[in-house]
Amino acid sequence: MKKLLFSALILSFALFASSCTDETVEKEEVTAEEFDKEKFYSQLGTVPFYISKAYRVVGQDTINVLADSLMILYRDAVYVTFWAGSGSKDVGYVNFYSGSVWTNSPFAPPARAFGTNMKFSRPTSMTFNWDDTKKTVVITSSGSDEAFRLVPPGKSAYLDTSRFHYNYDFEAAKAGADQSMTWIFDDYTIVMKPMYIFYRHPDSASWERGIVVF
Repeated sequence: MKKLLFSALILSFALFASSCTDETVEKEEVTAEEFDKEKFYSQLGTVPFYISKAYRVVGQDTINVLADSLMILYRDAVYVTFWAGSGSKDVGYVNFYSGSVWTNSPFAPPARAFGTNMKFSRPTSMTFNWDDTKKTVVITSSGSDEAFRLVPPGKSAYLDTSRFHYNYDFEAAKAGADQSMTWIFDDYTIVMKPMYIFYRHPDSASWERGIVVF
C-alpha cells in the first residue's frame, strides 16, 4: 500500500512539474565556499534528510514544486539517507525512511517533527559517488523505482558545492544555523536539511523514533 502511495505521488510530481507555469518562489543568494568532500562523507551515517524546498526554473519563472498538496504529503512521508561505508572511495547508496507528522511536537515552529521507525531504511535504485572531473558528488538513477525516486531513471543530479552548508550540529540547527545542502538535475533544484532524533521509545526493543528538522 505504501509503495502504491509513493508511486502515485511520484507520478503527480511529474505531471505537476510539467504543467506549472506561473507560481514563483525567490532564489536565495548564498556565498560559495571551498568544498571539502570528506566533510560531506564523514557526516552521513544514517542521518535522514528532509526536502525543505524543491523548485524548477523555466525561462524567467521559478516554479515551486512543493506548492502542490500531494507533493507536500510525499515530502512529509519520505526522509532520504545517504549510506557510504567506504567514504568517497566507493559507490554509496540512497535509501529512505518513511514516517508521518508528529502531533503535539515539543518544538516551536518553524521546526517540524515526525515519527518513524529507524530499524531499517528502504533501498532505492539510486547510487552516489564522488566525481573527480566535476569535483562534486553525483547521484545516478539506474532505472525505474516503484517505491521512491528522487532522480528520474537515466538522470543524474549533482551536489551544488557553492550551497553546501551541512554540518551535523543539533544546537546550531535549533539556533537557526543554515545546514542545508542543494542538489540539481536539469532545471530542478532540491534543497535538503538534516533531521535530528529527539525521542527514543522507552522499550529498547523498539526502533520508533521522533525526528525533527529546523
